[in-house]
Amino acid sequence: MNESENLPKMIGRYEIKRLLGAGAMGSVYLAEDPRIKRKLAIKVVKLDAIRNENDRSEFLARFQREAEVSGVLNDPGIVTIYDVGDSEVGPFLAMEFVTGKALDSYIKSGDTLAMQLGTKLRIAAGIAAALDHAHSHGIVHRDVKPGNVMMTEDGRPKLMDFGIAKREDASLTQTGTFLGTPSYASPEQIREGHATLRSDIFSFGVLVFEMLAGTLPFPGTSINTILYKIVNEPPIEVKPPVLGVLPEGWHRIFARVLAKNADDRYPSCATFLRDLVDVAPDLDQDARSEIMGILKIGSGGAQPPLLSKSHQETMYIPAEKMRKSGGMGRWLWIPFAAAALGVVGWYLFRGTETQLLLETTPSAAKVIRAGVEVGKTPMPLSLKPGEKVTLDKPGFKPLEFAYSGGDKSPNLELKALVSQETLRTIPDGAKVVMDETALEGATPLTIDWNQGKPHRITFSKGDLTLNPTFHEGEVPGSQVYTLRPHAEAVTTGEIKTVDANAPGFLRTSGEFSIKVSLNGKDKGEITGNSKLAFPPGKHEIDVSAPSVFYHDKRSITIQPGQPTTLGLPAVVAITVDHPSTDLVMIDGRSTGVESDGSSPIRVVVGRHTISIQGKSASQTLEIKGNQAIRFKL
Repeated sequence: MNESENLPKMIGRYEIKRLLGAGAMGSVYLAEDPRIKRKLAIKVVKLDAIRNENDRSEFLARFQREAEVSGVLNDPGIVTIYDVGDSEVGPFLAMEFVTGKALDSYIKSGDTLAMQLGTKLRIAAGIAAALDHAHSHGIVHRDVKPGNVMMTEDGRPKLMDFGIAKREDASLTQTGTFLGTPSYASPEQIREGHATLRSDIFSFGVLVFEMLAGTLPFPGTSINTILYKIVNEPPIEVKPPVLGVLPEGWHRIFARVLAKNADDRYPSCATFLRDLVDVAPDLDQDARSEIMGILKIGSGGAQPPLLSKSHQETMYIPAEKMRKSGGMGRWLWIPFAAAALGVVGWYLFRGTETQLLLETTPSAAKVIRAGVEVGKTPMPLSLKPGEKVTLDKPGFKPLEFAYSGGDKSPNLELKALVSQETLRTIPDGAKVVMDETALEGATPLTIDWNQGKPHRITFSKGDLTLNPTFHEGEVPGSQVYTLRPHAEAVTTGEIKTVDANAPGFLRTSGEFSIKVSLNGKDKGEITGNSKLAFPPGKHEIDVSAPSVFYHDKRSITIQPGQPTTLGLPAVVAITVDHPSTDLVMIDGRSTGVESDGSSPIRVVVGRHTISIQGKSASQTLEIKGNQAIRFKL
């Protein structure tokens, strides 16, 4: 008996009318609330997908999170959640019933290619407004994709499935796991399992790219290939260019919204869309005005205490037949006057809050609202007149901003903290050069210290010297700096004189992170400017960097209280071409890259064995630089 024939009569208090759709994990039913005669959709987890009570609790917790988010984000561009509960047929979520179909149905069928540019940008603007609204409350969706956008019959988008959403300052429960859909995941979600507001903006950029160009910016025939391209490669060139968009503008805008570094991306979905509209010179004025009106609308409110755990399936209500007189065209032909009235009505509906782009000089200041950090500047934020937020950045005075009204986005200047600091050395009497300027006097020396700037200090006395450096917000404090013979001087902040048993430090000079083990025990990872503490003496260590296929045994000597720098080999890029187009293996490990000769693989110089998964062919080569490797049949 199939599921449509075994239809439950009731789920909770809701009367079930018919099955709307089903997936591997659950089903969606059309239902009616008998109390108020409202039609709604009921999402239910199948009982055979629940292995134990922990599973049941997790599904209920996910539904509860989605309901909490919906309650906070009371927005016409976001599908409303009415109720959550448990039942004999499984945990359920009662939500707004949207007559229409998901955006990915339009994209996969090719319908979006036939739409006019203005229509597609209006859809994108509606999604942007909904996402920015969520972001202004510090909520990260984490699974932005066309399948999570429902299109109503009159062509309006409604964002749905906040089941894996979280507060931006909440932490993941699973290290190294990204949540969401691979083709739309951001580089940081893939690399670190960490999502921020700008991760959503990246995913939204992928969605808009696909909707306008008809192809994904990081296409591939396998998940591994897609993930590699997202992390390492620029978006593909669109040929021919998208009709109505200036090619140079397209390249500039998508290079920014799809930047690998989150800080290099647009601060909001609206700023991205506004730039895109600016490079569409043929867009008619009515469409341009309507899009800009949608993007101006914003809202905000309190932030719910959300936590999250991995759950990757997303269900949506599948296609209802579009009425012949309805469909996407109905929105396309709305008169401008009616659209303008709709914008005004929507603005009034959203209340008295205004969405601002909060910026500071310098940037990257923490934005603290009601005692909770909600992001860093620049960031979109919805505020009511009189509402206050605090901007905080190390090295600068905290600034309280009280919103006084209006729609002008502020750029707030932070004032650097200046303190009096005494520079002390062993021995006394050292000359001081600070930021390439010689200071009058000798240590101990009291000076004015600007905490809002990095500083480089050089102490010298005869043949003794030391060169500590300081980042923004760092001060010397009560530290005493021990000078060393010039030949042994190091340019670090390793400062104190210590006894012979004090630990030293290991750092690297390479461009990649390494994992270090000593006597078979993991000592940790050295990345960027970080370092690991080691007991003094000679050690045999194992170092590895799986990301670039590096493994070696090294001998190091650690001096008490001193850093030791470990030199690492250079990293080059190779491509591998094999007629079978299977996964490339290096030193017996999969690269996740197909052997099509087009995707570069980062690897350290040295001897490596290159093979193809499932094939007998292999080559052992001394890799000395960038090169192409070809296999023949």
